[in-house]
Order: sequence, then structure tokens, then C-alpha cells
Amino acid sequence: MTSESDIIDLKARSREGRGLSQKAGEHWIEIQKNTFMNWVNLQLQSSGLSVSDFEVDFDDGVRLCALVEALQNRKIGRINKKPINQHQSLGNVSIALKAIADDNVRLVNIGE
Repeated sequence: MTSESDIIDLKARSREGRGLSQKAGEHWIEIQKNTFMNWVNLQLQSSGLSVSDFEVDFDDGVRLCALVEALQNRKIGRINKKPINQHQSLGNVSIALKAIADDNVRLVNIGE
């Protein structure tokens, strides 16, 4: 998993993030993170779920599945809404990733 400091050191890969000082780069990344989080929460609104910390809130796959369902506008499979162990959580993540791959979206760097 990439740490926040690794991300800051990379200074983001888009044109807007290149060449910024470390402080400006940190600020720019925080703006991008908040913008993406707001967009994700807008997509999740109909499910009654929300995200406040990507690393924690997506770890059981429940919100990830809800996001994929919202984006695909369909049910993607039988999701364990209250996983009690890592096996169930990974099952949820697998369902979401399979649904994405089934839509011919190329997944790269998954599992690093």
C-alpha cells in the first residue's frame, strides 16, 4: 500500500500536481482527495452509505460494492452487508472487481 508521504513525494501524476513545492503538493493532493471523496459520497447517497476515510471505509468491500452498483446502475451480486471476517470482506471486494472487469474496464496495479 502506498503511504501518503509516498504520494506527496511523487507530487501526483497529473500536470496540475507536477513541479509543486512539497507544501503546495500536499495541499493540492488534499484538495483532490476531498473532491474525489465528495464525488464518491454523492454516488453512495442513494445507498445510505458514506465515506470519510478511504483506507478504512473500503476495507470490507461493502461501500466499494455499493459504489460499483451505483455507477453501473444494477446489482452486482450477493454482497455480505456485515462481514465478520477477512474472508467475507475479500469476497465483497472480489465481487466488485469482477463486476468492473465484466464491464471491460481494465484493472491495473490491483493488489500492490
